[in-house]
Amino acid sequence: MTQTITSQTVEFKHPFKLPGMDELHAPGSFELVVEQEQLDVMWDARRITMTLLLTSRGRVESWPLTETELQDLLAKDAALASAADPA
Repeated sequence: MTQTITSQTVEFKHPFKLPGMDELHAPGSFELVVEQEQLDVMWDARRITMTLLLTSRGRVESWPLTETELQDLLAKDAALASAADPA
């Protein structure tokens, strides 16, 4: 099985809360680590895990999340940005 690890930067312009968090996290730019593992089946299938690395007060915490959770958070952040800046 082959494993691929990539990272990218995601930005939140507004405070946000990941599943499992007790309170809001400050906005900013954060590293998203995506691991894809090839599954041992007859067709092309992969298991994808995502981890968001959050920095706060000199600490780095890793928070697992799904692609759907990430897309929902980014959409909510974009909606807040649109509401704050009506064109």
